[in-house]
Amino acid sequence: MIKIEICCSSIDTALIAQTYGANRIELCSEIFLGGITPSIGLIESCKNKLKIPIRVLLRPRGGDFNYTDKEILVIINDVIKLKDIGVEGIVVGVVDEKGLISIRKLEKILKVADGKMNLTFHKAFDYLKNPLQDLKTLIDLGFNTILTSGRAKTAKEGINFINTLRNVANGNISIMPGGGINTENFKHFITHKYEWIHLSAKKQINLRFKKNTQIPFLEQPLYSIDVDILKKIKNQNKV
Repeated sequence: MIKIEICCSSIDTALIAQTYGANRIELCSEIFLGGITPSIGLIESCKNKLKIPIRVLLRPRGGDFNYTDKEILVIINDVIKLKDIGVEGIVVGVVDEKGLISIRKLEKILKVADGKMNLTFHKAFDYLKNPLQDLKTLIDLGFNTILTSGRAKTAKEGINFINTLRNVANGNISIMPGGGINTENFKHFITHKYEWIHLSAKKQINLRFKKNTQIPFLEQPLYSIDVDILKKIKNQNKV
């Protein structure tokens, strides 16, 4: 049976995900931006309410993953708080303009984490110039999970490269497919015998009041969890 990590951006979606079979939550905010660091209030609420592990995305802004030293300090401050809260793990990625892991900056973050939390290198991995070489670097740095779509638009399209990564990893780090996984292709990952997969199962929902188109921020989408997707995947996962 595949274990399922679900990306959630609210306490309500996290509780729904837990109810319908999630084994772990990746907690973030602003999914429509690809996810950014969630608030401490949201993290604490989920930590208090959920029984399953939570990994928190550390991404101080949208855009690329080439962070300035000041932005690294923001991430470090978040890590300090997450250690105090007792979060199970963090999700982070630092890639420079040349497509290389920013080792110096990443080591600063990991030094503060101090081995107290599990580590996922997120889909910034798919932007790396030398992913197979960097896979070994991430193992040496203490990461236990890599989230990847195999450098393709979806994990299904990138499955051959994801399989290559898993072979190279040789059990030293978990390779977790993510990107476009749904009820139509979930069994594809069962066939390939992955231990973990990552999905959002999100659906856009209507705002609870009539939008005023004169106010730009109200145009941002609001997402929830599509329970039907989770039910179907849960049933397929039993087979």
